Amino acid sequence: MIEDAIATAAVIAPCILSEDFVHEAAAKALLRSAILRWNDSGTGAVTQVSAGSFQQTIDNRNPRKSMFWPSEIVDLQKLCNISRSGKAFTVDTTPPVPLQHPLYGAMVNGPQGWAPGET
Repeated sequence: MIEDAIATAAVIAPCILSEDFVHEAAAKALLRSAILRWNDSGTGAVTQVSAGSFQQTIDNRNPRKSMFWPSEIVDLQKLCNISRSGKAFTVDTTPPVPLQHPLYGAMVNGPQGWAPGET
């Protein structure tokens, strides 16, 4: 389970495996909390209580989901100075400037009429 957590964390924040990583204690704390939470999930029990014709089932099992919460992913990435925060950007939605007139070559008013591009 520990190897799984380290491998998953290395995909999220690859710098934690480098020898010159300076935030080792913080990474261990994040991994430890994720491992303990992941280990505790799914270990609950199903309790059935009945009294006469009344029956009750209590299911306190938690399904296992991903190893790390989104906040832990962000924290691991911050340790590696990997930021996924939004930055300003622009999207140019204007069409490109046409190289020639859009009606170039079209015949207006028939073959004897005026055609764009002719003077």
